[in-house]
Amino acid sequence: MTDVLIERASFLASLEGLLSEAAAGSGRLVFLGGEAGVGKTTLATALAEARGGPAVRRGGCDSVTTAEPLGPILDALPELAKTVDQDAGVSRLRLFRQVRDVLSESPMLLVLEDVHWADEATLDILRYLGRRLAGTELMILATFRSEELSRDHPLTVVLGDLATLPGVIRMQLPPLSVSGVRQLLNAAASDLDADAIFQRTGGNPFYVTEVLAAGTDRVPATVRDAVLARVSRLSPAAQEVAGVASVLGRRAEVDFVAAVSGRPLAAVDECLDRGVLVMDGTAVGFRHDLARLAVEQTLPTADRTAAHASALAQLLALGSSDHRRLAHHAAGSGNREVVARHAPLAADRAARLGAHREAAEHLQLALRYHETPDRDRAELLDRLSYECYLTDQIARARDSGLAALGIYEDEQDARSIGTSQRWLSRLTWFLGQNADSERYAAAAVTTLEQLGPGPGLAMAYSNLSQLRMLSDDHTEALHWGEKAIVLARRFGEREAEMHALNNVGAVLAWLGEVAEGWARLTRSLDMALADDAHEHAARAYTNLGGSHIQRRSFPEADRYLQAGVTYCTDRDLDTWRLYMSAWLAHSLAEQGHYATADRCLADVLRHPHVSPITRVCVLTVAGALAARRGRDAMGPLDEALPIAIQTGEHQRLLPLVLARAEAAWIAGRPADVAAEIDRVWPFAIAHPEPWDLAGLSWWLRLAGAHRRASVPLASPFALMLAGEYRAAAGEWQDRGCPLWSAYALAFSPRLQDAQECMEILDGLGLPAVRHAVLRDRHARGLAVPRGPRAARRASPAGLTARETEVLQLLAEGLSYAEVAGRLVLSEKTVGHHVSAVLRKLGEPTRSRAVATALRLGVIQPR
Repeated sequence: MTDVLIERASFLASLEGLLSEAAAGSGRLVFLGGEAGVGKTTLATALAEARGGPAVRRGGCDSVTTAEPLGPILDALPELAKTVDQDAGVSRLRLFRQVRDVLSESPMLLVLEDVHWADEATLDILRYLGRRLAGTELMILATFRSEELSRDHPLTVVLGDLATLPGVIRMQLPPLSVSGVRQLLNAAASDLDADAIFQRTGGNPFYVTEVLAAGTDRVPATVRDAVLARVSRLSPAAQEVAGVASVLGRRAEVDFVAAVSGRPLAAVDECLDRGVLVMDGTAVGFRHDLARLAVEQTLPTADRTAAHASALAQLLALGSSDHRRLAHHAAGSGNREVVARHAPLAADRAARLGAHREAAEHLQLALRYHETPDRDRAELLDRLSYECYLTDQIARARDSGLAALGIYEDEQDARSIGTSQRWLSRLTWFLGQNADSERYAAAAVTTLEQLGPGPGLAMAYSNLSQLRMLSDDHTEALHWGEKAIVLARRFGEREAEMHALNNVGAVLAWLGEVAEGWARLTRSLDMALADDAHEHAARAYTNLGGSHIQRRSFPEADRYLQAGVTYCTDRDLDTWRLYMSAWLAHSLAEQGHYATADRCLADVLRHPHVSPITRVCVLTVAGALAARRGRDAMGPLDEALPIAIQTGEHQRLLPLVLARAEAAWIAGRPADVAAEIDRVWPFAIAHPEPWDLAGLSWWLRLAGAHRRASVPLASPFALMLAGEYRAAAGEWQDRGCPLWSAYALAFSPRLQDAQECMEILDGLGLPAVRHAVLRDRHARGLAVPRGPRAARRASPAGLTARETEVLQLLAEGLSYAEVAGRLVLSEKTVGHHVSAVLRKLGEPTRSRAVATALRLGVIQPR
């Protein structure tokens, strides 16, 4: 009955078409969603069994216990099990590449079922494969229950990450209609009323087939009732087999089911004959997890416990090394000793394979059965803290770390106390609790110094150096950083050395010792890449990008940040990837690449649990862009303010203040501009940095305030403040910053400069800034440019005359340099015009823009 395909022909045809495309070398990843029992497995099976298709591999997930790391992948590719279990040193990236190589050997269909229950490593490998489909003869069909997906479900995040990639498709399988239910009843020669069945079942195919199998005239009220009606017709021995099978999970070997149940194989056969269980190779299982769950939930507690105990005894007798199953059945039967032995080993394996969420679950299980506050419990808490940190559960990581610290303090273990204090300093910093972070950092140094020099002390020094760097106490940051480097090299502690080099390099670059600073940062990055030290490499990429942003060297910043995002994407380091994406959005926005910046922002904001430091950065950029476009800016900017203040770090607060000042000026609130800048002005004067002070001084000038800076201001701002508008605009053009070039021209007394400012703003699509400039020019008594030129009004695409002129020359085959020479412009200005043209025409390349412009009659063929 389950093999009957009704109202699924169009879905099957679509899948077969995608499979043909994949077989031709255009890989596909299809996420097939639908409610439980809607027929996803039936449809996948029909696709897999089609004649003349590629090789098929299948794997699935279940919800009986903590998900097995890479469980469905190893189901489908059992030849990789030896690599996973025997090569403890295999890197995650190497393993993922092996999986892709195996799947790419020949045309293949990989079916992965119920991935809403998948472990973290499996979801990561789906993400990895989804980004590398090009050129493969592979189609992956991943089924999931739509109703299981909340906003913060791990699969929801994966679907979002892959949504815009070519070759990734999402399909939704609906329930049957009344007509479909009637066809299903007719196929079974049933005289039940189709309308009544539809009303009761909602058109769910599994529910309908269970109603038919129940063999009663009365329609069961629920799927559970329908399943139990079928099971009730089994003999007592077969019912016991079904009960044991429900405890064992998605599937189990036939002999194992018989041994655990203590019933003969004939009882297993009865379950198969009656359709309660189905064969899957040499294993048996329920047709659907809904059926398994219905049976398991009705088992008396004593029977369930006995089944777990019997399963545990059988596994131990067989010498099983499946620590996950051993711990699960031990917990189910209340065997504390076996849980304590195997749950931590299951966590080890999960962590090694990158299933950190599952590792945390195993550790939580171990802690439930190890309540004595001794060193073993403290070490479990430490491990849990680290796994939670890796999975963005920072508050839980802190709480576990605090519990471990309490035990170490009771035992007066100074070394462990100092290590815990240093770790808690890191965690509380991520939470934006900087006062606590400072307190733990100082305590760690004090504690570990009493034990004399050692690797742990080197890392404590470097941690303190980092906090001093973040609070702009550069003297102390260099002091503790250099101490850390010396100590780390003495003990060969490379991790502490690369961490400290990063701190020192970032400070030196900020202080203007750029060459030496970047040399230290690059050395840190090289060491991290050589050791595959993920977090240290990510941090080095971030600080190299950030130091270039600080100096407004945006193309160089993009180079490091994009490399860092790629590095983190390949290794699924989402915390760092999102943080760098936020900074990349800032850099792109400053260069006028608003569409790309928007995509970066959207990528970060759809993640429900980003860290405070990432959130304040991304909200700052989002608010600035909203203000420039005339949209609600204060929503994101107001949300960011308390987060930035709580961190106590001016590197979070100062960019936010600049964005809030700009938003206030655009909105015509000059008094608010000065009030915003007052939040950071005393600090900026006490810690003068030419670019920071220059930006603050510019917005103060527009608000009608004049304050003396304590250091020379960065050149383009200094020129703007001195009235050298054209020269300032040229410098901003050279830096690739069109908006700032427009701001430089905005208050020039020359009408031609003001008109050019308007054209830049129109090209960028910033109507609110345009209005603000015109408002202020009028208030200052400066000549106000007219509205859009007639030529632009007549352009179907809204191109300015200059943009049309540039596009016409590109259509004639001229290069950027030749266009610049013909129009007496810089190549960068030509590039800005081309970017505006691409945005207005909605085309990704200049050749396609030329084609569209010719079609619209914007330019003429030559």
